[in-house]
Amino acid sequence: MVDADFPDELGNIPYSKIIGGPLNAAVEANAEASQTAADFIQDVGFTDGDGMGVFGDEREPVYVTFHYTKETRADDGGFSEEKFEMKVPLLLLLHIPYFEVETVTVDFNVKLNSVETRSSEQEIGVGGGFTGGSFFVRGSYQRTDKRQQKVERSYDQSVHVEAGSIEPPAGVTRVFDVLEQTITEEQGESEEEEEDGED
Repeated sequence: MVDADFPDELGNIPYSKIIGGPLNAAVEANAEASQTAADFIQDVGFTDGDGMGVFGDEREPVYVTFHYTKETRADDGGFSEEKFEMKVPLLLLLHIPYFEVETVTVDFNVKLNSVETRSSEQEIGVGGGFTGGSFFVRGSYQRTDKRQQKVERSYDQSVHVEAGSIEPPAGVTRVFDVLEQTITEEQGESEEEEEDGED
């Protein structure tokens, strides 16, 4: 009987696909996450360019306008309410979806079993008769041994992936700093000024 060639069996296992598959999937997931964040910034945070700018198809930040009133002290010691308007870039009010696959753990177990089966078949034949006044006996015996060996393979694989939110890249942080400088606060007319204007 030929022994099972376990090293050869192990050599036929496609480890590059088993291990590389989850890693490639993690790389693709990170690439798609980055593209999603870029699309989010462009589609949500900026308007469509009209092609009329100095540099061609320029895109303007989307602003959110807030109206509110403040109570201020007047020169005569009294108080008056003044209206203000603040414009804030929308991107500064949203969380940019930056995610990254941080850890990929691949557990792969291989179990090889060598199983031998053996069977034996026997055939016995007996016959006889008379010829020429004599009795004779004829017999036959045949035995067949069959041996069969097979290798049973059992694979067990588990992939553990950990992903989390990460800080925006330095370029995006720089854009946020510039957008923060564009926040404007304008003072409107006070209620007293409005009343005087109506008169």
